[in-house]
Amino acid sequence: MNIFKTNIKIKTSLIIIGGLILATVVISIWYGNTNNVKVSAILGSLFAGLIVAIIQFVIAWQDYEQTEKLKELELLKVLYNRDNRTFYEDYIKQAKREINMMGVTASRFFNDFADDSPNATSNAKVLFDVLGRGVKVRILLPNSNFVDNNKKQDVEKVKQHVQGIRNKYSNYSLEVKYFDHVAAHNIFNVDDKCIVGPVFPELESKYTPALFLRNSSPIADKYLAYFEYEWNKAE
Repeated sequence: MNIFKTNIKIKTSLIIIGGLILATVVISIWYGNTNNVKVSAILGSLFAGLIVAIIQFVIAWQDYEQTEKLKELELLKVLYNRDNRTFYEDYIKQAKREINMMGVTASRFFNDFADDSPNATSNAKVLFDVLGRGVKVRILLPNSNFVDNNKKQDVEKVKQHVQGIRNKYSNYSLEVKYFDHVAAHNIFNVDDKCIVGPVFPELESKYTPALFLRNSSPIADKYLAYFEYEWNKAE
């Protein structure tokens, strides 16, 4: 082993904190061995300043580490609720390749963005716009047997809505599948980003929190893999 060709990587932060600690130790030794009043006063001030600098650096370092962890999660935004219609409208409009959604009934999704009635506004037809551009839309929902009684009607309405779209727009790539268990997760994936969150019994999904992530996030990766797993099993 040639020690002259060995590379050792040391973080700048370690060098800085090491330098501050070393300077503090040197100043403290000097302070303890001097009898000069003026020098003692200067050294005392330097010692106090170095202690403050070390504390501030450690706090800043911790903040940096936390920020780096968030960056690793590829977190774009924390959604404290999912009731912002404009946000979802803009999110859907960005779709170029695919939209994958997993929820409880999807009634709000179709009511808000798939209204093709004559009096419907353009922002209520967002789903038709993306389907018309060739975007593939897959929706995964629980069978009505696994939905609360007060939501069973929504399940049937969505089925009728989907069938109506298929009858009228046979060239659109819109698929809906149903799984045989209670929904536990909400997943809304548009191209390279996704919104994921829990399903709380007896609480409307629009009032539940969610994370807006890039698909490359280790959290998103698990949710998207789960979606594919359920999609392949569903009917």
